[in-house]
Amino acid sequence: MGSFSENHIDSYERKVPVYQIHRLCQEGRIVFPSVPLAGKQKRTERISETVEAILLGITLPVIYVSERQNGSLLVLESGDRLRYLIEFLEGRYPVMGLEFYPEMDGCAIAHLEARFPRAVSLLYDYKICLQIIEYTTPRYMHMQVGNYIEKWSFAREQGIRNGLYGEEAERFLSLLVWNLRGTADFLSRWKLNRQYMMLRILMCRFVFEGVLRGMREKHTGLQFLLEQTTEYIGRQNTSSKMQLVSDIRAATEELMRWAGERGFNLSGEKGKEWQARTLGYLYNVIWMCREKGCPVQHGLDRIAADEQLWNEISTDKVSFANIRRHGCEIERRLGQSAELYKNTGL
Repeated sequence: MGSFSENHIDSYERKVPVYQIHRLCQEGRIVFPSVPLAGKQKRTERISETVEAILLGITLPVIYVSERQNGSLLVLESGDRLRYLIEFLEGRYPVMGLEFYPEMDGCAIAHLEARFPRAVSLLYDYKICLQIIEYTTPRYMHMQVGNYIEKWSFAREQGIRNGLYGEEAERFLSLLVWNLRGTADFLSRWKLNRQYMMLRILMCRFVFEGVLRGMREKHTGLQFLLEQTTEYIGRQNTSSKMQLVSDIRAATEELMRWAGERGFNLSGEKGKEWQARTLGYLYNVIWMCREKGCPVQHGLDRIAADEQLWNEISTDKVSFANIRRHGCEIERRLGQSAELYKNTGL
């Protein structure tokens, strides 16, 4: 019989009235991640849809939340409906275009309380189902919820990661992004997306260097590696962190120069998985070239033109084993290039 790893996300269900959720938000016991939000019109639409669904008695989808060490709950919802509902209860937006309750059109919460107290009572008493992931569950498993349930964008994933892992790692990634101002126009304009790309680049670097080591197969997936990367950064002293900042800046300038001369499109699939993989490897090609004495431009030319290698990178699952295998192959080819350059100057 095969072995069963018994990975599991520990969670429990709790149905909470809207008025209690509102109070918990005011007390800071339910918090929302700092992520890009929809515009005013879209928010009003979602608020109106949610309020109308509640008044009609429709059961809303379950909302996943992460229980943090301090006992607060971090909301993992991707559509932000709960956040916008709270904003409505705080008087920021009205409801508009309700199909079944046209008499409420244009009403903010204060107007509803004055004109339709029964409707407001139904709204506050409505119970929303929260699926609470216990804080004892490893944090990378909290992040895994996004892969299975919510389908987060990179920006949202990073915003949730920042809320889950604390401010120290976020400050360092923010410093990296700030230090790239005026360069790296191939990155998304969203700060959180840029932070995520930097984390992926450093993840590859640490795997290549042997800083992150695969333990058991179940622990070598993307979210586990990103957690290990985040925690490793947090253990570094100021000098080591500043060296990473300097290395990223120098490699970015080198990459921009090479891409400009060769016409290589670094912006392909901007803010998406293929760009994350491409940048993760190309930055590390630059650092490997410097270690081996291979001219950076020559090394980038050789690796970027290797269609078989990139086909494997694009199709293989992101894991410790695959990143190490790709890295070893890149290192071997760069070693050959360095030797050729040393012997012939070509």
